[in-house]
Amino acid sequence: MLLIALLMNALPALILITAPFLLIPGVYLYYKDKLGFYVMSGIVLIISLVMLKLFALQVIIGVLLSSYLIGQLLETRASKETMLFALTALLSFYTLLSIISMQLLNLLPTTKQWFAAVKDSYMTMVETELSKDNISWENIALFNSALDQMQLQVPGLIVLLIFLLSLVSLLIALPLLRSFKIATPNFRPLYFWRVPKIALYIYVIAVVIKLFLTPEDVVLLGIVTNLQYVLEWIIFIQGISLISFYVKVKRTPLIINLLMFIFAFIMAPITQLLGMLDLIINLKARIKL
Repeated sequence: MLLIALLMNALPALILITAPFLLIPGVYLYYKDKLGFYVMSGIVLIISLVMLKLFALQVIIGVLLSSYLIGQLLETRASKETMLFALTALLSFYTLLSIISMQLLNLLPTTKQWFAAVKDSYMTMVETELSKDNISWENIALFNSALDQMQLQVPGLIVLLIFLLSLVSLLIALPLLRSFKIATPNFRPLYFWRVPKIALYIYVIAVVIKLFLTPEDVVLLGIVTNLQYVLEWIIFIQGISLISFYVKVKRTPLIINLLMFIFAFIMAPITQLLGMLDLIINLKARIKL
């Protein structure tokens, strides 16, 4: 683990290659020797605090937290889907909070500043064309509106990427851990997946709290908003699971299945609503052959 930390400190780009494998040493040690895991974590954290750059330190903290989580879930014989949801929630919340913290400390530009630079570059490029009437202010307004929408989607895209990373990590780590005599579960078919109901309760609480916050409550607003993004994605997966169950039970034609899933991603809020309803009243049980 220390070698991984030092390598990422020297070559941060290595995270693109090593990320799916980072769970293996920590989970193995936690499962085989908890005391050894705690000692290893303490040693690695102390050395990391002294020697590593901020990026490598944050990655190592995230890996140790993730290893602890998956080790705990393996002990309780949790399903692979539960591990996926839990790991996605942990890493998403940790990543988004880290970004907010660095932005508050002026160690990282805000999303607004990133897109402001793009807008400035665009305006510089179109000034000549604007004077020649080759481009209109309506086109500029449309471009700015599109950028604003992209800015709003950044947290959601981060959560999506973390979900995919968590999925790949589990697909790689669990079979390898099984080869070391550690009992690991397999993924059930998508139509059997079920999100823990507590995710819905926390989501509702986050939405209610957000109603009473103002833009001045920067830290709390950031935490609640990003928690909402994470839970929306998890509830979206429940909606996809419901659609998959419907397709399986009704044996609909392949082209209809494809269109339904395309529609589910395009109209994500509707899919999230279906996921919520399934968690509340168990729609799957009401779908009959």
